[in-house]
Amino acid sequence: MFTLLAAICMICFGIGIGMELASSRTQAMVIDRIQVANQFAATASVDPARLEGEAQTYFEQTGDGVLVIAGSGRVMVDVGVDRADARVIEVSNNAHRFVPPETLYPWSTHPMVVGQPIGTSQQAGGVVVIAISTSATRRGITDSWIQLACVTATAVLAFGGVALGVSGWILRPVSKLRRDVDALTSTLPVRCAEPRGPRSRGQGPPEIVELAVGVAAITRAVADLAAAERKLVVDTAHSLRNPLAALAVRLQALQPMIAQDHAAATFAGVVSEVDRLAELLDGLLTSAVADAKDGGAAVRQNTSSCDAVSVARDRVDAWHAAFQRAEMTLTLDATAEVAEADVPASVLAQILDVALSNSARYAGRDAHTAITVSHECESVVVSVRDDGVGVSPDELDQLTTRFFRGAQATAGGSGLGLPIAATMAAQYGGLFFVDVADPCGLVVTASFPASVATNLTSR
Repeated sequence: MFTLLAAICMICFGIGIGMELASSRTQAMVIDRIQVANQFAATASVDPARLEGEAQTYFEQTGDGVLVIAGSGRVMVDVGVDRADARVIEVSNNAHRFVPPETLYPWSTHPMVVGQPIGTSQQAGGVVVIAISTSATRRGITDSWIQLACVTATAVLAFGGVALGVSGWILRPVSKLRRDVDALTSTLPVRCAEPRGPRSRGQGPPEIVELAVGVAAITRAVADLAAAERKLVVDTAHSLRNPLAALAVRLQALQPMIAQDHAAATFAGVVSEVDRLAELLDGLLTSAVADAKDGGAAVRQNTSSCDAVSVARDRVDAWHAAFQRAEMTLTLDATAEVAEADVPASVLAQILDVALSNSARYAGRDAHTAITVSHECESVVVSVRDDGVGVSPDELDQLTTRFFRGAQATAGGSGLGLPIAATMAAQYGGLFFVDVADPCGLVVTASFPASVATNLTSR
């Protein structure tokens, strides 16, 4: 389309130049004949005897007729002029008034006549009329137009070739991508693929439109598959929890019967594995529900805020006994008495529970864990840091991957806690980081936008 528009513009430009060439050649011819008429008028005034010979010679050389009429109306010279022609009569009677000539074109057939008075317009002593032969001028205009047409055609072809080459170079990867997308969409279910058919050019270039249609179909298919995956996880977790609950109840009923038996240790191991499997299913269910909210996108939720210091203090009290049993210490370090963050208290508490659970389970005996709450710019930053065994730097990027467990992880855990915490933080416009602590251990950091009240207080 762009190439066609450019070609039309160049053709219109060439037509305009051709018209201007015809007009300029016509004007040049008329000016030249007016000068000749002035020369004949001067000769008629000075030496009328020479007028006949010069007019005959001029007619033989140019083919232009010459008519000289004296002031008395006597015809002094008449060479090649039809005195009965209406145009000749009009010019003869109005020689003192100049009338702009019509532009000559190769197909023009009308005669062209110019006239000049002998003497001044107030004391005119006659008139000189030149009947112009336009054949040579029209041939010149035709030759100029042919040359201009050749130049214009060459320019259009060159521009078209360059445009086609450039467009082909630009669209080559698009065409390859479209073929790949078409091959992929052909494997999609019929309900995901958009029907192909003629489309309006107003929608855009056909290649880009077809590519957009294919990408949209793939996007819908991926979204449907992700939704189906989440539904499968939720359905599977729900389906398995009831049998596991029934199995746990039956095992608990068997416990008094085998308390004194040698199978007590095996029974305890079976109960532990059942509890672990139930914990794994709960984690899968929580993860699926977390991913389903807003499609896992990082969206600022329009919810109530919470005091991060108060939430952290509650979690320290709740986990104090667990850390004592693990022979570890847990403290709170807050740089402000109040730190309002734009995140629900339940969500922040769950994120802290994940980090504290990992620390109590994997940091090791005599390790110290500290919860820190601070302000950074317009954010409230909450971190859980321990000086335990930590993880290797190579494993840091995988800690927020589902079901990943570090090489030094002890028994227990499902590998879903940190991925769930990262997903929940992203859903409320927050950031979630896991890094190696200095000099040893692990630090889990969650950052959320500070509420308006906290920003005003910090200022």
